[in-house]
Amino acid sequence: MKHIFYLHGMIIEVQGIKAVSDQFGPYEYTSIIDSLQATGAEVHAEVRTDKTDFFEFGKKISKQIDGLIAKGVSPSDITVIGASKGGMIAMYISDINTNNVNYVLLGSSSDYSQKTFDFNLHGNILGIYEKSDDVAGKDYQHWIKKSTNAKSFKELQINTGLGHGFLYTPNKAWLDPARKMINGKD
Repeated sequence: MKHIFYLHGMIIEVQGIKAVSDQFGPYEYTSIIDSLQATGAEVHAEVRTDKTDFFEFGKKISKQIDGLIAKGVSPSDITVIGASKGGMIAMYISDINTNNVNYVLLGSSSDYSQKTFDFNLHGNILGIYEKSDDVAGKDYQHWIKKSTNAKSFKELQINTGLGHGFLYTPNKAWLDPARKMINGKD
């Protein structure tokens, strides 16, 4: 059985699962979860609030990953997908958890993340960034160079024209490469 941990963007923390951005429209949280469940994997998706502590939440998910592995789940059958702030939490998990699980980072590389965090990521990582994203659309070269512990680290630039809103929907531009990662084909 494959396992996916989906870590949503910050707007959900502030507005809840029916969040709507003035700039990017609705965050289709339920559709994203449904699309991930359609892979046949068990999806772990906890809704954070604005009271959620970044580091404590990351440690909690890391322990859940360790728990699955202790029960016999192969690290290669676990994928953490983080969107925006959720991607920064995923990077933190990858920094503290030494298992070779899979990570898909969506719109998580920015001047802010590069200046704020000093992560050295573990596992198999796919960083996806949108060409038109002026919120967190930097490539992942900074993280690739820092992440000497990573088993593999690839980046993918997409060009949907949706800006940071690309991660607000189960867009094929990120969902298809994520599915390949989940299924061990990337």
